[in-house]
Amino acid sequence: MKGTGTSATAILNIDPSSSRRGDTRAGGGWRGRAVLRAAAAGTALLALAALIAGCPLCNGTDVGCEDGVQISGPIGLAANASAHIEVRACWNGRCGEATLSSDPGDLPSSPSPTNGANADIDGGRFGFSLFDVDPTNAQWELSIDFSADVDTELEDGDVYSVSVIDVDTQRELVSFERTISYREIQPNGEGPSCTSCNVANIKLPPPAAQ
Repeated sequence: MKGTGTSATAILNIDPSSSRRGDTRAGGGWRGRAVLRAAAAGTALLALAALIAGCPLCNGTDVGCEDGVQISGPIGLAANASAHIEVRACWNGRCGEATLSSDPGDLPSSPSPTNGANADIDGGRFGFSLFDVDPTNAQWELSIDFSADVDTELEDGDVYSVSVIDVDTQRELVSFERTISYREIQPNGEGPSCTSCNVANIKLPPPAAQ
């Protein structure tokens, strides 16, 4: 993930007229003018702070994003029965694993430890979830999110692979490996100070093709 900040600089030149201790011109003498100069300096500092605080980071918005990949799709198990799977996902040979279970009626809005899991790997982390997201396909759907660490660069040519096993039958439901290219997104718009991220979406191959 790449991003740059912005800064604002204001310069205030004050050239007060010279005065002597005995000067009795308007302003209350030298003490009065000193108070006025101090007030003017304070006002200038407040104006500078307001300028910096109000400076837009990127077209007036500041929405963050993460480098990463989403892998999702149905896995060939009927959603009207319980599912119990083992899933393994890899990024450039660095793999995370999880065991997931889901029952009819489980909702993505209320995940539980059985149908959601995380796995940390060197350079990032995988998040797994198993839900009946689209009722029109009548199958359980697996979602895998890979998020890269802030100091990790994703590059075109990265290789992702996924393997899914039905624990009850030991049948392999999904097995694929894919080399991908990323697309760059800028959620706040284009500009030198706008955050940009490398992302990609991968659809699981149709279960019937396995």
